[in-house]
Amino acid sequence: MAEALDSLGINVGLLIAYVINLILMLVLLRVFAYKPILNMLEQRRERIAEGINNARRAEEALASANADREAILDEARAEAQRLIAEARTRAQEAANQIEQEARAEARRIVEEARREAQAEKELALADMRSQIVSLSIAAASHLVGQVASEDRQQQMVDEFFTALPPEAQGLTPPLEVVTAVPLTDAEKARIRQSLGTEDVTFVTDPSILGGVIVRGESEQIDASYRSQLADMREQLV
Repeated sequence: MAEALDSLGINVGLLIAYVINLILMLVLLRVFAYKPILNMLEQRRERIAEGINNARRAEEALASANADREAILDEARAEAQRLIAEARTRAQEAANQIEQEARAEARRIVEEARREAQAEKELALADMRSQIVSLSIAAASHLVGQVASEDRQQQMVDEFFTALPPEAQGLTPPLEVVTAVPLTDAEKARIRQSLGTEDVTFVTDPSILGGVIVRGESEQIDASYRSQLADMREQLV
């Protein structure tokens, strides 16, 4: 074989030396270049994969953070709506309370004014009572042609303003007694005694002219002079 190679002009020793050098070079390249390059590429691949994983985790964390943010915002919006509704309810309740208090105060003022007006009216009637009594007695004396005694005058006053019809004693309390002029405490006491009850309310109504009206729970007895004059008018027609 060596002779054949020599005939072709190939130096066997030099060829072997080239082969050995090639093998050595390949070994050196594998040891000092190929493996480091492969290791570097592997490390780079791992870093790329780790970066991709980190990016994926970052995206997932961002998505989770966005979801948490939306949840927090929704909760905040719901809480804000609840607070607004609660504030409106409290404001409405406060407004209703203020309105009720104002209405109650207005009713109280009106009722107080009504009581004061009634008191003034009764006071004026009380001041006029003596004049009415004097005129009534003078008219009665003129009609009968004689001056009545003091006892008779008092009896006439009692009959004119406070005389109770007998059937009034059968009414069921509570009772309301209407007279033309305010009564004295003594007259009120006599009426309560005659009616047999303390549950009596006294009302002044000058329009009845005289006499009394007694009202019970379900009926009333009208013995006023206004009613008597009306009956007389109907009889005369």
